Amino acid sequence: MKKKLLVVTGVVCMCAFSALHAQDMTTTSKDHYSVYGGLLGGANYSNLRVTDKPSGLSTDWRWDWAAGIFVGFPIGKTISLEPQALFSRMGGKFTQTGIKTDNQLDYLSVPVLVKLHAGKYFDFMVGPQFDFLMSAKDKEHDKDIKDNIKKNDFALTAGFELFPRHVVSFYARYIHGFNKVYEDNTGLSTAKVYNQGVQAGLKVKLFGKHVKATTPPPPPPPPPAPLDSDNDGIPDSEDKCPNQAGVAKYGGCPIPDSDGDGINDEEDKCPQQAGVAKYNGCPIPDSDGDGINDEEDKCPQQAGVAKYNGCPIPDTDGDGVNDEEDKCPTIAGVKENNGCPAIEKFSASAVQFVSGSATLTKGGNAALSQLVFYMKKYPETKVEINGYTDNTGKPEANQKLSEKRAAAAKTYLTKKGISGDRVTTNGYGDASPIADNGTKEGKAKNRRVEFKVSQ
Repeated sequence: MKKKLLVVTGVVCMCAFSALHAQDMTTTSKDHYSVYGGLLGGANYSNLRVTDKPSGLSTDWRWDWAAGIFVGFPIGKTISLEPQALFSRMGGKFTQTGIKTDNQLDYLSVPVLVKLHAGKYFDFMVGPQFDFLMSAKDKEHDKDIKDNIKKNDFALTAGFELFPRHVVSFYARYIHGFNKVYEDNTGLSTAKVYNQGVQAGLKVKLFGKHVKATTPPPPPPPPPAPLDSDNDGIPDSEDKCPNQAGVAKYGGCPIPDSDGDGINDEEDKCPQQAGVAKYNGCPIPDSDGDGINDEEDKCPQQAGVAKYNGCPIPDTDGDGVNDEEDKCPTIAGVKENNGCPAIEKFSASAVQFVSGSATLTKGGNAALSQLVFYMKKYPETKVEINGYTDNTGKPEANQKLSEKRAAAAKTYLTKKGISGDRVTTNGYGDASPIADNGTKEGKAKNRRVEFKVSQ
């Protein structure tokens, strides 16, 4: 046991000496590391270190495994911070008075390593390690001992890594625990038990690399002798427009023409609006603001439209409705009737029919006669005739009857000289009654056609 500890101590000292030497070697190096990371795995050679050991107790080391991930963050040229997360199986063996135990302790281990880069082939690592117990078992007796083991442990670890710049590297480090694993280990009265071990294995880098130093570019050539490419008397080094002759006031550029009308801003009275020389660089005026300039506008003081050469749309009959919107442009009318004379509002009672038929009553004939007179007086009007029935009979029959009643009313109108294209018909059956179908009088009112007159 003592020989093993001496070997580990020697390795740690050798690593420390190498790290100090590495700092000296890399002080002037311009190489650096990028952020890197990957997977690692290896073997644990562990033991439970016992102080105040009772007589008759012996300990022994055990082999097991560890695996996890790592990520490295460069800090300067020679130092990196490398946290790891591993599943690590540790523990140790006891023998006392002929009784053996094999304590297997499974931890989630999180070492936080400071790495010192000692040249191309060697890194030294040191840092704290935090261990979180996942399970514990006495394998000798196949017994769960997790309740007897403290859940967290703290350790210091130190070691080295070979070929750290390669994709695959080898590492080894010593782990020295500082928290007691448990107070009473199966009768170890005053003994105090701590974790310790050596872990060695391989690391496989999945991303990141060592970046070699690059040679800085050569200094730029001296500037050429001053040139004046446009011969405006201003050297190109001071000329904002070296290929256009200009003036010093504008940094060697021509006098600007902001609106691009060919008249420079110093002579242009409207430098932000394209214009013509006749108006000193301003646009041809548009006195009435109708979008037609005064030179093309026959009514320059009245807003108009291009179709009438800048004049307003005419109103031939003087009724206030222009000829393009006036349906009666030569007869004075009203705006509500699109420039035509006002039309009286037609009002007529519903036309009624004999029960179960499309035969008009006398009152129905009289109402349709009023409609004929109205439509002849106002030839622009149209009419929609909607037929209805009472609820006598089946709905299908009533639908057909309502359509026949509307058609009968249309026939009456066309026979009286009203054009058929001014009349449309609809049948709605016994829907939308206007009176109670439970009475004779109500049914008579529901057997009807109604008009909707429009233009």
